[in-house]
Amino acid sequence: MLKRLNWYARRLAVMERGEIRHRVREQLARRAARRERRDWADFVIPGARPTPIHLFAPLFEPALPEPVERQLQTAAETLRSGHLRLLNRDWPGSVLDSSGRVDSAIWTLDPVSGASWPGAERSAFDIDFRFEAGHGDVKYVAELNRLHFLASPAIHARRALDPELARAILSSIISWMEANPPGRGVNWYSGIEAGYRLVSLLCIVAALEPWIDAATGERLASFVAAHGSWLARFPSLHSSANNHLVAEAMGLVLAAQLLPEHPDAAMWLTTGRAHLENRTLALFHEDGVGQEQSPAYSAFTLEMLLIGFAAMGAGAPGPKTRERMAQAASALNAFLDDDGHAPLIGDDDQSRVLMAFGSDEPRYIASIAGAIAGFLGRPDLTPSIRDPHWRDIVFATPPCSPQLTDGTITFPQGGYTVRRGEIDGRRVHLVFDHGPLGFGALAAHGHADALSVWLSLDGRPVLVDAGTHLYHSEGENRRRFRVSALHNTLTIDGASQSEPSGAFNWMPRRAKATLDSVAHAARLDISASHDGYAKRFGAVHHRRIVETTNGFDIADRLTGTPPSGEVEIAFLLAPDLEASVEDHGVVARRGSRTEFTLVAPAGAAIQIVRADAASGRGFHSPGFGILREAATVVFRAPARQMHWQSSILIDPLT
Repeated sequence: MLKRLNWYARRLAVMERGEIRHRVREQLARRAARRERRDWADFVIPGARPTPIHLFAPLFEPALPEPVERQLQTAAETLRSGHLRLLNRDWPGSVLDSSGRVDSAIWTLDPVSGASWPGAERSAFDIDFRFEAGHGDVKYVAELNRLHFLASPAIHARRALDPELARAILSSIISWMEANPPGRGVNWYSGIEAGYRLVSLLCIVAALEPWIDAATGERLASFVAAHGSWLARFPSLHSSANNHLVAEAMGLVLAAQLLPEHPDAAMWLTTGRAHLENRTLALFHEDGVGQEQSPAYSAFTLEMLLIGFAAMGAGAPGPKTRERMAQAASALNAFLDDDGHAPLIGDDDQSRVLMAFGSDEPRYIASIAGAIAGFLGRPDLTPSIRDPHWRDIVFATPPCSPQLTDGTITFPQGGYTVRRGEIDGRRVHLVFDHGPLGFGALAAHGHADALSVWLSLDGRPVLVDAGTHLYHSEGENRRRFRVSALHNTLTIDGASQSEPSGAFNWMPRRAKATLDSVAHAARLDISASHDGYAKRFGAVHHRRIVETTNGFDIADRLTGTPPSGEVEIAFLLAPDLEASVEDHGVVARRGSRTEFTLVAPAGAAIQIVRADAASGRGFHSPGFGILREAATVVFRAPARQMHWQSSILIDPLT
């Protein structure tokens, strides 16, 4: 109870008066919903059936690229086997019942703890997923109930003219409806999940329309109506108007397109389109960087926008929105290294809207940039490399561009500078963070990583981010993966630049980063600072990065009152690198090959930390729920020294 009260107090502290009034009205609406015991029959429109839309029609053409065909077939075979793997977790046993449909008990099962979340016996608003004891991270059950693991098998069923598979998928949707009556259970707790489910149904209806009889069509129409009504009733506004509102707006548009005869369809469409348009401009800076300060969140927000706008057809979106989406695709491309991977900046929960096969999609960000290029008719925005996906066919993604643009690009509003080029025969991709913490009052998905650096050599990451690991179930570890000590920056006495006040919010006091200077010349020379230590220590942290003939010099200094205690300058190495202290530095090797050397500041002590559970250092989370040992290099020195220079010496190509 105390944890719950503290959470509400922290949320209230960042709310303005308008939001407080909205939250009061929202709580009254939720109280009314708690008393309801509605059923699907309450949403039936006699004779109605969802209307297939054009978006997925290209998937049913005779020939698809062989890798895409193989993805679809593998997804179908996996579903038939009853095996399910999402968010890097296997569900126990078979998820199918004896009739071949998804077992109704699976819809609330947590695959980690083996416990079941509350279902139809409780109102969704009586389930506090943040503090429910005895369960794993609610993200796992949420991922399953987005239903997107059924989309690829449905496409395969249509292409293979497989009525048995089609009936199993449609029966699985009915199984979901039987286990999750409207507004009841854990699977109605969040509008973002309802929006995702409508995407899945959109695809399934388009694929399986030949096998949807009148009775099934009427039941599926009630599915759409209940979801549309729920989304319209409980929108995520004010400090919650981030990617959640985008998902809800997308869902409203899809509900209107699937069920145009519904009395509220026009309202759903108008509201959904308005939110999609205004969130595009609100959630992406003018330079294209996502305001949630996470390339992964930028990508899946853009995927939702793509689906919502594409479902509306010609005329959507407007010119200003289209231009902002183009800028966003360009920014995503800048974050990609030569092998098409982006650094794990900020949160990444591996959310995908259109799923090919499982949650793992290493070049997801590149795929979304390509999809925007196809949707906007801008082949110049196509990345140089991406993985095949049926998303490419939906959005007519152009062929990959073979050229990479070398040089330095700075995103002044988003707060990143990217250097791509060649040093001593090695391909170099360096990203430097001098941007804001995150979006809005909560900055929910940002990390305290101001002045951090990420580095990739020859398309392989070498200086990486700790990642995300888990969201709701990890408590202190959720905090650790977000604070400054686990990022490639400087800390004073272990303090974080910005302090989390919950799993998805921060104290009102946050670090403000400033780009002081940058030279867009042949070699990078950039300086930035942040004030995250000003109040506590009376000092401002400055970092200057200068490109040299064989790497980068990194100069850290403090201005203001000389603090007592120690500074720590940390660098997290990729998990496949070995590190050893040699002379006055750390040599990083991949196998027998030296990749680079980190030269320590004069007088600094050197420590290599591995898998330290007490501090959280020495770990890397490449995907949701995955934790791998990695080496964190820590240079430690007296804080009163006020100035330190370290160097990255890149081993030349031989």
